[in-house]
Amino acid sequence: MKAIILGAGRIGRGFVCELLLSNHVEVVFFDASDDMVKALNEKKEYTIHVLGNEELSTKVENVKAYSIHDIEQLATSWEESDMIFTACGGKNMPAVGETLGKAFRLLLEKGAVHTSNIITCENWIDPATDLKTAILETLNDEESKDVFEKNTGVSESVILCTGTGAPDPSKVVNEMDTWVQNLWYLPVDKSRILGDIPQWNHIQFIDNFGNLLKQKIYTNNTSVASVAFFGRLRGIRRVADAANHPDIEPLLDKVYEEINTALINGMGIDEKSQLEFSKNAKAKYTDYNIVDDVTRIARDPIRKLGPEDRLIGPLKMALKAGVQPKTIALATAAALYYQDPEDADANKLVELRKEKGIDYILATISKLEKDEEATKLIKEGIEELKQRGWIEGDA
Repeated sequence: MKAIILGAGRIGRGFVCELLLSNHVEVVFFDASDDMVKALNEKKEYTIHVLGNEELSTKVENVKAYSIHDIEQLATSWEESDMIFTACGGKNMPAVGETLGKAFRLLLEKGAVHTSNIITCENWIDPATDLKTAILETLNDEESKDVFEKNTGVSESVILCTGTGAPDPSKVVNEMDTWVQNLWYLPVDKSRILGDIPQWNHIQFIDNFGNLLKQKIYTNNTSVASVAFFGRLRGIRRVADAANHPDIEPLLDKVYEEINTALINGMGIDEKSQLEFSKNAKAKYTDYNIVDDVTRIARDPIRKLGPEDRLIGPLKMALKAGVQPKTIALATAAALYYQDPEDADANKLVELRKEKGIDYILATISKLEKDEEATKLIKEGIEELKQRGWIEGDA
């Protein structure tokens, strides 16, 4: 079997590639970065290092990579492949969908349409919906849309594994090498898959996928974002150092308490499942073997302050479930004061806060009214951060 991986970043060329190779699936990469494509083709090989377990590392050989903008090559590779995995970033699903739509039109012209499936591997809510919508919009005639619907499944997975940079960059020999957490499990929504279900190790096509993706984002992403925003205010560089810090770890535990209650009461998530989910999440972010920077986790703070994203989304859900999410609100306050000179989004946030104020940000970005409970809790969080000495006024 052959598969396409769209996105040759840490998750694509690391975690997803490793899972496919372990199932004897031939892989070809497509990436938006010409530099990435050039480097992969020049090196032709790289190593997927397993954090804390170097003996489990995998050498990837005979690497092939193409530009995602090469629509003809994408169509040719699709003609030969049964599966496409995306690891491009959730916000890029509309653009990726347009690209896939164009490639599918070429398949139609060549009479090469066959049963295939696209699986999103994104930290995003409803990425498969965003992707499929963009594909169908690109296929702007009903006949093409109908052929696509009958022959192509668009499903989604939940990425639980972390991909990072090198623990010691000075020792890197091949810049294409990547480092991943020792966690080999990818759950996929079985209900959206067309045709025969592959019998693969580590990749589980599950029934009742339901709210698993939202559960993951509102547990893992919310908690690690909280760690990152708190850690940045405390001047801590690494995620694990922040998660284990005596000022932050108690806050992390409270975040999990609020998230657990919100998801159990607000979404009907099984209590035992959710408690185990949050336990595993904390173990992951406090693991010193996983070397990750808080700036990578906290980057693009404006997006992370969106109305359904990892802070505001669970905060509102908690309130509806009768929970007072004071610690999530505190993390949101920390996000509002996030600074990183190398992050354009963070610089824009600083500018908005200084020129427009907190109420403006919460109203325009987070879609919160000035007098609603969530806004009040966040403002209380800002005052608490000032009392802790973690921020000073509007600096």
